[in-house]
Amino acid sequence: MSSKEELFAHLDEHGYVVLKGVLTVNQVGALRERSIELIKKERELGAQLYLDNRSQRVWNLVNKGKIFADMIQHPSVLEFQEYLLGNNCTLSSFTVNLIGPGSPVSGLHIDYPLSNLPTPHPSFALCANSVYLLDDFSLENGATRLIPGSHKRGYGPSPGEMYDDVIQVTGKKGDIIIVHGHIWHSSGENHTDRDRVALLGFFCRSFMKPQQDHLKLIATDIIEEASPTLKRLLGMDSQPNLND
Repeated sequence: MSSKEELFAHLDEHGYVVLKGVLTVNQVGALRERSIELIKKERELGAQLYLDNRSQRVWNLVNKGKIFADMIQHPSVLEFQEYLLGNNCTLSSFTVNLIGPGSPVSGLHIDYPLSNLPTPHPSFALCANSVYLLDDFSLENGATRLIPGSHKRGYGPSPGEMYDDVIQVTGKKGDIIIVHGHIWHSSGENHTDRDRVALLGFFCRSFMKPQQDHLKLIATDIIEEASPTLKRLLGMDSQPNLND
């Protein structure tokens, strides 16, 4: 097993790291079961489909089950996110991501807000992702594609251009992949007849606007009963002041 220092060094050098066996079998099973319930429910109501309507996102997970509120505070995830983004980092979004059978490869990109920033980008991370594997990630089912070290380039990929240094990051269900937000990445093509399901816990520095306005989207009682850590992740400690 790699030491913590070796894992941090791999993340710094390559822009990603696989944390092996973080989740138990029971945790994976419960998370996947609840995720599939939400996927089916939201598809009936009008879900966010993409990639030829073969893939789907479910947003605002903290509001959709205590199991998700607990999971976004997982100590291993927070340790690596805080390493990249500072001890006061906040949650940008927490979603289910389903890559369905026949889903095509998506284009290489960098995560928002970097795609909207002038170049060169800062050398330090502004955002980062946590990918909770609820299924094995394989070459066949569309495991995450990325270019190792591309987080150091200071700019994003050119739309439609082909690159020959792309790899796929495979892993077992229960692993968590930490991905530097500046790295060039995409989902792969799912050649199988099964869904590939993961959770995406996307974090950002505390001074940044998150992808979702958690304090308006999440039920008041959930926020009131949240742990101090969860309140901080939802943005309670990073609101603009009301001095007039």
